[in-house]
Amino acid sequence: MNMSEVYYILTGRGEMHIDEEAQTVESGSAIYIPSNARRFIDNSGGEPLIFICIVDPA
Repeated sequence: MNMSEVYYILTGRGEMHIDEEAQTVESGSAIYIPSNARRFIDNSGGEPLIFICIVDPA
C-alpha cells in the first residue's frame, strides 16, 4: 500500500532522514514524507522528541 506521511514536531529537536537527505527539525516543523520513502528520525536534543504522525490514507 502506498502511504504518504506528515510529521509535525511538538517538542524537542531532531534530525529527519528521508531517503538520502537529512535535515534538522524542531518544535513547529512539519515534514512531508512521500510514499515508499525510507525514513527515520533521531532525537538530537536534550529533551524528549514528541511528534504527531499523519498518514494518508488513514
